[in-house]
Amino acid sequence: VLAKGPGFVAFSPREEASQALNELNGKMISGKPLYVAFAQRKEERKAMLQAQFSQMRPVPMTPSMAPRLPMYRRMAPPWAALFYGQA
Repeated sequence: VLAKGPGFVAFSPREEASQALNELNGKMISGKPLYVAFAQRKEERKAMLQAQFSQMRPVPMTPSMAPRLPMYRRMAPPWAALFYGQA
């Protein structure tokens, strides 16, 4: 039986924790990738992510990089009004 939520494991030597992280993170179990990381308090993780993303500069999107999608309005099929009770 596979758990559907987070689990926590404590390692006394940091080297063992690093080894577990390297060997198990991304390992496929029952068709799903396992996520393994060092435990962090919410505030610590938020600060780390903010620092990480503040270093990234947004790349301005030039017209040549923009996706070229046709500009048209999607029409609902005729039966949609009956199906959704709008008739």
